[in-house]
Amino acid sequence: MKRVLLANFAECPENLHFERAFVRAAAARGFKLDIIHDFDYHYSFLGALPPPGGKRLKYAGLESLAGCAGPYDLLVLLDFPKRARCAPAFLRLARGKAKKKIFVANHLLPMPGHNFTADLCRRLKVLGGLDGACVLDFDDAGLWGEMGLAGERLTGRGYSTDCEYYSPQKVQAGNYVFSAGSAGRDFKALASGVKKCGLDLKIFSDAKEKAGQGLEFLPLAKNLHNLRAAAAGARAVVIPVSDAHINEAAGNSIAFLAMALGKPVLTKRTRYMEKFIADGRNGFLYDSLSAASVEAGLKRILALGPARRRALGKAARAAILAKASLDRFCAAFLEQYVK
Repeated sequence: MKRVLLANFAECPENLHFERAFVRAAAARGFKLDIIHDFDYHYSFLGALPPPGGKRLKYAGLESLAGCAGPYDLLVLLDFPKRARCAPAFLRLARGKAKKKIFVANHLLPMPGHNFTADLCRRLKVLGGLDGACVLDFDDAGLWGEMGLAGERLTGRGYSTDCEYYSPQKVQAGNYVFSAGSAGRDFKALASGVKKCGLDLKIFSDAKEKAGQGLEFLPLAKNLHNLRAAAAGARAVVIPVSDAHINEAAGNSIAFLAMALGKPVLTKRTRYMEKFIADGRNGFLYDSLSAASVEAGLKRILALGPARRRALGKAARAAILAKASLDRFCAAFLEQYVK
């Protein structure tokens, strides 16, 4: 029986989603999986799936590694630890014994000074001793070279979503538009465009913004457990990325989960987003953000008849299942690295 160890030290919902998909992929292949993690918050709305044939251990110092009894056919290091207390364990695992050792980035590479373990790895070239790394394909490959990873050992991966958790919900769409996220957002243009369409607006964001009439503004970090329901119950999901924001993938996490739910999405047209959204067929794109472009996009969505809306929702989910599914990625990853 093949044995795999997943080190999930970076606490966040995205990494628990990854873990859930990884568990499903390992179970489908009959692998024995152990997980060591550093999650203090329970994220009970997601649920931590039991690893097949193995155990899920909470990190409590280097002695916790004794519970991960090898030898392993594959060690997966998922992102850099969020907390500095995990740095010794991360380094020991990276330098330890496993048939294959692979780093998987589920987020962009932290910039210098933003993550203690990443800074340590950058200085010591710790990742240079790994067999490889899968990093987000819109990240800067040159910066990963500074970590000791370059050439064939560095491969790109697409950002993916948990399509099992974000599956279509049997709810009646409300009379509101939903939006979420913080980076590069212009919620003023969004609010103005939504108001012109006679709809209410619900926003989950940790950006500094004030709520206005017909607008509900809630902190994102404290409402992750309400995210799926809020998106599923909306008439449309709009990601108002400003023209000045240079990251072409901005808003992809919200766009992908909404598409997986089968919701009509309106977001900025970029080369990256056009890989997933065909305007008018499985979503909608605007060229330049303004109240007028939001209004025009929403009117296209509101004009959809019931049959066309259902067809667009199915096409949206199909696109994410084919191009941005965590289950699909994890299955292919294990197929590649565990022989």
